[in-house]
This record gives sequence, C-alpha cells and structure tokens, in this order.
Amino acid sequence: MNEVPALTATEVYVVGSASAFGSRVVPSEEVDHAFGMPPGKLKSRAGIVSVAHVSEGEDESTLGAQACQQVLQDTGEAPGDLDCIIAASETHHAFPSLSAILHAKLRLREDCNALDAGSGCLALLQTLAVAQALLVSGRAKKILVASADVHSRTLGPGRAAGEFGGLFGDGASAFLLSSKLRDAKSLAYRLGEFFFGCAAQYAEAIAVSDPGCGQLDVQFDGDALSRAAISRMEKVIGEVELRSGISRDRVGVFATHQPNPRLVTLLAKQLRVSIKNFPPIGSTRGNLGSSMCGAALDAALHHAAAQPAEQRQPVFLASLGPGLIFGGGWMVPAGA
Repeated sequence: MNEVPALTATEVYVVGSASAFGSRVVPSEEVDHAFGMPPGKLKSRAGIVSVAHVSEGEDESTLGAQACQQVLQDTGEAPGDLDCIIAASETHHAFPSLSAILHAKLRLREDCNALDAGSGCLALLQTLAVAQALLVSGRAKKILVASADVHSRTLGPGRAAGEFGGLFGDGASAFLLSSKLRDAKSLAYRLGEFFFGCAAQYAEAIAVSDPGCGQLDVQFDGDALSRAAISRMEKVIGEVELRSGISRDRVGVFATHQPNPRLVTLLAKQLRVSIKNFPPIGSTRGNLGSSMCGAALDAALHHAAAQPAEQRQPVFLASLGPGLIFGGGWMVPAGA
C-alpha cells in the first residue's frame, strides 16, 4: 500500500453525474417511533434529522433509472452510444440483476455490456475502478456507472434493531465515464488511481445475515465499528494524499462514505479539514449504503459546475464496507 503507481496512459473522465432519493422524507422522530427507540435518539446519537424512504412503486430499479436518465439528459448522451453499464446495490438481491434491469429500462443496445460489481458501502468506488479499467483497455469508450439502494424495506422495523436499521435511507447515483472529453467547456473530472484493501481484524464489528425467519441476524458493535471506521478512513485519506501528491488542504470536497453525520464531523476534525468540505447528505437522507459516496460525489460535481473552471479543486474519494474492506481514489478537474 506504500508504493505509488504511475498514472494510467489513457485518461478517463467523469463527464456527468446525477442522484435520486426515495420520495418520502421521514423525520427522525418518526423513525425513532417506528423502531421503538426513545424520541430524539437518532438525532442526538447520529445527527440524522430525516431519512429518505421510497414510496409504493419505487424500488432500486426506479431510483437507479431516474438517476441514469438524468445524467444522460444532462450530458445530451444518447443511450445507444453507451458501451457498458455497471451497477451496484447492497439491497437488490433478485434476478434479473440490477444492471440487466437498468439496461432494459434505458433501452440500451443489445451489445452494450451489463455488469454488476461492488461490495456494500465500498461499491461506488469499485464500480468506478472497473469502469476505468475497461476504458483504459480500449474495450469501451463510454460507460454508465449506477448504484441504487432501498434499505427501508430490507432493514425496516421488525427486520433489524433501530440502532442499526434506523440509520439508513434510500437513494441512487449515476455517472457517465468517457475516454474523451465532451468539449472544452463542459464540466469534466479526470480520474486518478484507485486502491483497495481489507482490514480483516475488524470483520466482527458488523455482520448481517438472513437466517430465513423473516428477521435479519445483525451483529453490530457500534462503538468498535465507529473507532475502526474513523481510524481506517483517516489512513485511507492519508494514502490518497501520498499517491496523488495532492495535499488535503487543496481538496475541495471529500466524497466519502457517511456512516452517520457525527462520525463525519469527527473524521473532519481528525483530518484537520473543514466539515464544510463534506457534502451533508447523511443528515437529511440517512446512510445510503453503496449510494452514499455516489450522492456525495454528485453533490461535489454539481457544486464544481457552478464555479469558474480555474476555481475547481480536486476531489478525494474514500469508503469502507463490512469486512472491513476499504478503498480510496481521487479526481482532478480536466486540464489540471
């Protein structure tokens, strides 16, 4: 993890992004009540004031399609020009897979590859890394990356304890990646390198399984997981800093996983950077799982789009997943 790899010979750009959320905004007090927790617990313990939940008729496929259609509309990209769609979800466990469903909803051409990748909350970084590899290899020129998660049904009351299930919301993200810039004026960020690993000594801090009785078996040591998450995220950011040669002081946005807002505040303090550099997604949407980094990155890119090109700054990416798997990467404005 200490060796700094050379940049890829073929540059890969993120040229568009979008996000979508469950249409119901549920105040944290309602979540407290639904899970049988004391009023105000979710807000005081985790810093979450509301969560996004799907309505009837919404699921991973509708949220994912909404984000995908938005990014295609924003970039003016025709679905027929895509060479691959890569999807990730930690809550969609049915067949057809999410990538196949989105492929059909978007009416992509038959020889457009559909691929599912990623593990839990680390999935967005993993799918971006896979897309980058395909583009660098020349096997694709334009790839759509998507994530979608509906936790309100998977981790709802009766399925998981409120201290765990109550943290999560429903959302999706989508990104268009290309080996070429759209034009000189459009927003684009060039991907740097990604790296991944697994700190298995923390594997027992969280584990979720389905014994088949209707209720999930959740092993969740919140205090141990919080300590491990902050420590590992701090190390990942340090490694991104080393590999990229970019000081954290020059970073405009940290698009990281957000287990809960309290931990994000603590991470910012540990890193000695402003909490304003972390998009405040978790406080009003909840923990979005594999879509958390995606929603934060989309917010970062939309913020950058509103700035003059010369004022746009690098973005650091960092996330964790059960196991404790981890990963990081970075992006810089095109031309930087």
